[in-house]
Amino acid sequence: MPKGEPNKITEVTRRYIVDALLLDREPFCGRLDLVGFLRRVWPLKDMPSTDKRFENAEGDIWQHMVNNDDWTIEFLFYKCLDVLDMPDERFARFLEQCVHPLVSTGTDRTARLVSLFNGYLSQDGFALRPSGQISGHKLYKVVTTTGAGPFPEAYEVVLSFAGEDREYVDEVAELLKANDVSLFYDRYEEAMLWGKDLVEHLHKVYSGSARYCVMFISASYAEKIWPTHERRSAFERAIEAKEEYILPARFDDTPLPGLRKTIHYIDLRKKTPEEFAALILKKLGRHVS
Repeated sequence: MPKGEPNKITEVTRRYIVDALLLDREPFCGRLDLVGFLRRVWPLKDMPSTDKRFENAEGDIWQHMVNNDDWTIEFLFYKCLDVLDMPDERFARFLEQCVHPLVSTGTDRTARLVSLFNGYLSQDGFALRPSGQISGHKLYKVVTTTGAGPFPEAYEVVLSFAGEDREYVDEVAELLKANDVSLFYDRYEEAMLWGKDLVEHLHKVYSGSARYCVMFISASYAEKIWPTHERRSAFERAIEAKEEYILPARFDDTPLPGLRKTIHYIDLRKKTPEEFAALILKKLGRHVS
């Protein structure tokens, strides 16, 4: 969301939901271990450590919640992960993962959590609604109940590329989609984009609250109008973000205005689409299915 815009899912709603999860008879992380679940929502390896022995928040959480138990779960959520003040899109992602088929221990628990979440979300004009299926099990998405539709920027990954490189990018997108990654890829958004002001909408997408923007750099990418618009929006978000956002990948050595030379990139000349998609999944804390 734009900088300074207040969250629509209020602190009151968030606290009621999180407290209910903490009091529940089953752990919120379900079938997954604690760190494995949290990686699906938060970029733990990109978040700072509060303990000088560790490089990032993932090390902190493992040490204080798994290896030892000197952090309470309340401290984890309210202090370390800042659930009361983080963007709506990430809080929504947290709820969606709690009822994901890979996480939830069964359909009865999923139905109970959906009902619990919706009882509180309804006060703010939101609800969890079925959004598709994976292997016969329902997937859920947080949407508004006031006619505005789902969060327009609630993507894990947005892909920015030139049309000349579509063949490679298309294979990467298919692999990410097959692994249940929420991504913005224009071919998957044809109906949604129909009739929209693309300048305005794409600015919202690339400067929004996605976890990462994967930037496929090439000579064509540096020259074309739409990729230029996308990367300017992405750079705007990167400047404001407190965590890494742009993940550059190169088809060639074309200089890209605005991209610092010190930012590490992936050389796509040495990666197949399958290998590159696996790297993205690893960055998201996922395993290739």
